[in-house]
Amino acid sequence: MPRFVIQKHCRNQQVHWDLMLEKENSLATWQVPEPPEDWPGQKLTCRHIFNHRLIYLTYQGPLGNNRGEVKIAASGRYQPKEITENCWKLTLNGDKISGPLSLQQQQNDLWLMEFTGECSF
Repeated sequence: MPRFVIQKHCRNQQVHWDLMLEKENSLATWQVPEPPEDWPGQKLTCRHIFNHRLIYLTYQGPLGNNRGEVKIAASGRYQPKEITENCWKLTLNGDKISGPLSLQQQQNDLWLMEFTGECSF
């Protein structure tokens, strides 16, 4: 099963969470405005950003060029159910978060994320 990581990304006084899903040799990445403990039962608008390198599956610490710093909030593996260009449906099997998650493209880089599983943060 492919791997995933959720990183808390702090830059200046701003915080968001990066959901990164392993796909081939990179990590498809979405910026989520809410912490993972608030995800269950919510429909959240998130932003699909550029793919990240696989090193971010385990990296914690400062980012170059004053881009802030990241800390791993949760990690594990996921089981893909349906993955297309504008829709990801999968099941997370992680250390602190597990259950069904869907990402549906709305327009351009804005996606709707829905998580109906459980968290233990």
